[in-house]
Amino acid sequence: MLTLIFGFLAFAAAFALGWAFWPWPPHSNLWAGLFGFIAFLAAAIPLNLRVKRQVDRVFGKVQKILTDGQAALRRQAEQMQRGFSGSPKAMQPLLEKRQAELIREALAVIDEIAPLKRWSLLVERQANTVRAQLHFQLKEYEKCDEYMRKALLFDPYALALKLVRMYARGEKAPLEKALKKATLRFKGEKGLLFYALHSWILVKENRIPEAVELLAKGKDATGNEVLRQNWEHLANGRAKQFSNAGLGELWYALQLEAPKPVRMRQPQPRFR
Repeated sequence: MLTLIFGFLAFAAAFALGWAFWPWPPHSNLWAGLFGFIAFLAAAIPLNLRVKRQVDRVFGKVQKILTDGQAALRRQAEQMQRGFSGSPKAMQPLLEKRQAELIREALAVIDEIAPLKRWSLLVERQANTVRAQLHFQLKEYEKCDEYMRKALLFDPYALALKLVRMYARGEKAPLEKALKKATLRFKGEKGLLFYALHSWILVKENRIPEAVELLAKGKDATGNEVLRQNWEHLANGRAKQFSNAGLGELWYALQLEAPKPVRMRQPQPRFR
């Protein structure tokens, strides 16, 4: 917001000077407007770039916390698998607790963006988009919904989360309309999540012919093998074999299904 204010002040000052002192034709208003526009850009662009650098710095810190934390969690999981004497179910809560700590640490860093929202109308919406995704991962769905209402949904995953929440709240008619819009808006691989989500919902509701029709479009639009296999299963009466598991974390991140637990091999004692 302040960026626009400074830009308009620069415009007004340059316009006034141009109108007052430009001595040659054409009429001074034309040149005054040109000077004002140049002054607006000269003031607004550097300020916007500075704000963007600050925003990128904050989001970079958030990304580093999550990326480094996930790498550490994977190493910890591997170590526990090699030496953990209990069951995988006993190990999982320990890893989930540490992951939740990482996400809360990332949420705290996002708050550093607060002073910047005075300078740009979009900064807070960018922050809310990330907050919504992180609260979704924590399964704090009310907070996710709160931030989602004031978020930017340019990213397919962010929009997919909003649609998942609509499904959870039972908003069937708006969800159907939003899913159709999403598959038109996002082309190629970017539309993959929406075809997967929509077909999953249709199968859950036993609307198999509609799911077959949707997947016929989806497999051609995205070239994705999982969608093609699901279309083949449904078209040949094998609805029980429908599965989005092949999409991996891209699908499981929506929290509609949980991956099957991997069986851990217990260390075997060796005797000499």
